[in-house]
Amino acid sequence: MTVDSFDPKAMSGAVTDAQVVQWLAVAERCGVGGDAVAIEQVDHGLVASLFLPGWDNTCGELDNTALIKLIRLFTLGEMQHANWQTGAKSPVVPLVKLLKKRGVFDVELGRWIKANTTNRFLPHGDLSALL
Repeated sequence: MTVDSFDPKAMSGAVTDAQVVQWLAVAERCGVGGDAVAIEQVDHGLVASLFLPGWDNTCGELDNTALIKLIRLFTLGEMQHANWQTGAKSPVVPLVKLLKKRGVFDVELGRWIKANTTNRFLPHGDLSALL
């Protein structure tokens, strides 16, 4: 058994372009598509980026296919790795908002997310915060 170490510096700032590129590479290696797949464990520093703000800004220039890959990766990864669990702070929420803003959020993707997670905040975030 191993114990993860926590580096508070990894939690400052916002997600970076380099981190997004790394996450996209993970999605490619894992073959993230429509079906449930095994998601590999990644470096602790990269996992820390899941908790950072700014996913909507940093991913704003990505195409829809890349956004969907990240959404699927984070949805499945959260179910397979305890240290990926982010609750209402999940990057899935701002990425879904980007797709909605573009007018391309598919109801089927929403159903897929709900079917593949126990995170009650996905895909729309903390709805009580909107009240």
